[in-house]
Amino acid sequence: MNDSEHSSPKAHTSQQQRIEAVWRERARRLSQRPNLTGTAQDAVPVVVLGVGKERYGIDLQDVAEVFPPVLPTPVPGAAPVVAGVINVHGEIRPVIDLRRLMGMKTEGNGSDSRVILLRKDGREMGLQIDSVEQIRWVGSADAQTGGDDQAVSTQVSPHIKGSTKDLLMLLSTEALFAELVIGVTT
Repeated sequence: MNDSEHSSPKAHTSQQQRIEAVWRERARRLSQRPNLTGTAQDAVPVVVLGVGKERYGIDLQDVAEVFPPVLPTPVPGAAPVVAGVINVHGEIRPVIDLRRLMGMKTEGNGSDSRVILLRKDGREMGLQIDSVEQIRWVGSADAQTGGDDQAVSTQVSPHIKGSTKDLLMLLSTEALFAELVIGVTT
């Protein structure tokens, strides 16, 4: 005979009630919003992207999809920052090479590069990067924007809207989409 045959029905019911109580408590905790304190209440999620040794952050709400390594099809006569185009669910989307846009040395043929699809105001474009590392919450206490910091970041690149204390550069999705317009007219 095993232990379950020796236990009384009353003990089994009591154990079942304890298990159900634990599950109810766990469900209650999981259903609650996290309690953010202080400056963390204004934090926004950003996707951390890697390009070489540099780290960039872009608002998670602007990221529509992350693709496995893909090589965009080159477009003759396109601006140098345009890596090419990709087919996204039957639609052709332009892809900007973040490495070229930031003036970094191009390494290899880009066959290991990833593309993330950005979506803003009904428009879509790809951004070619080396890696997608994590999703991170950045609050106003972490970000250094405005004032002298803003002047420094726009001198480096108009595509950077700020940085964090640990030097994560925050990209402006609007400036990236504007690059497509600039690339077409030049």
